[in-house]
Amino acid sequence: MAKLSGVSVATVSYVLNGKESQSISEETKLRVAAAVSELGYVRNPVGTALRRGHSNVVLVVLDPTFVGDVSERWNGAVIGALSDLGYTVVTHTLRQEAEAEAEAVKVVGSLQPLGVALFAFVTVRTHEEMRAAGARHVFGFPAVEADPDAADRPWERAIGRAQVAHLAERGYGRVRYAFPEPSTRRVVAEHRLRGVREECGRRGMPEPEVFTLPLDRPRAVAALSALEPSPGSAICAADDRHALAVLAAASDLGRLVPSEVAVIGAEDTVEGGLALPALTTTRLVDSDGLAGLRVWLETELSGERTPLGRAFWASAASAEVVVRRST
Repeated sequence: MAKLSGVSVATVSYVLNGKESQSISEETKLRVAAAVSELGYVRNPVGTALRRGHSNVVLVVLDPTFVGDVSERWNGAVIGALSDLGYTVVTHTLRQEAEAEAEAVKVVGSLQPLGVALFAFVTVRTHEEMRAAGARHVFGFPAVEADPDAADRPWERAIGRAQVAHLAERGYGRVRYAFPEPSTRRVVAEHRLRGVREECGRRGMPEPEVFTLPLDRPRAVAALSALEPSPGSAICAADDRHALAVLAAASDLGRLVPSEVAVIGAEDTVEGGLALPALTTTRLVDSDGLAGLRVWLETELSGERTPLGRAFWASAASAEVVVRRST
């Protein structure tokens, strides 16, 4: 390319790498561009990574419990911002297994990414191992000392608080909580229940009555029928699936919704809006509009630390109610 464009190898390198510090005329840039086109030059990403000591890849590690439309839009906003900044984005969803963090470290070792954006809780040790494996910058959710499942999830607590606030405003004075059977989603339900308890306490309402609700129609009917009559009570479900199970069981038992059984879900799934009656639910406030997302990512990947991250978590911990017909 240098020979064809009539310039030095160094000048070609400056042009290809966009070195603004070098004074290169537009005519020279056009000659190099013409040589690139004529020769069909394509940059070798492996060679670039070897020269830099790292790739231009950013690994985005996701929590397996992040589901729903809002989570998908948040993930899309992060990936879009990184792509706009010129990075190649690879996503990796942690499995809820003992070896999940070690597996993520292996991915880092294979990719040699410039950075790892953590939207999942991992231990301090895993943070350190990711850096040792080749990631220059590891940032995002704070590292935890021990069990990642025990890490505070303020956005889940916000959902539980919003559920209770809505029911209280509707005139319900007592809450029951439909808790899932053992599954990977229990950690989410536990943190939402914590928010339910917080809001009940703040409003001077009784402690919520927790019962296990299977996602099986006959067993859901049995669970609902086993509850003692409690006028003025309503059910907070761990998510929309469990709220739909309440609706199905109430239908089979011939109980009217919401006059005899009131229920509020979480996550605002499409199925909830299609149910009869349509399901009242909660969801996180849409995070697409978070100001400064691109600035935060760019700053972290440059090796600087910024308080913007805390602002994102605070913004994410905001929930709203989609009012329909089940409460």
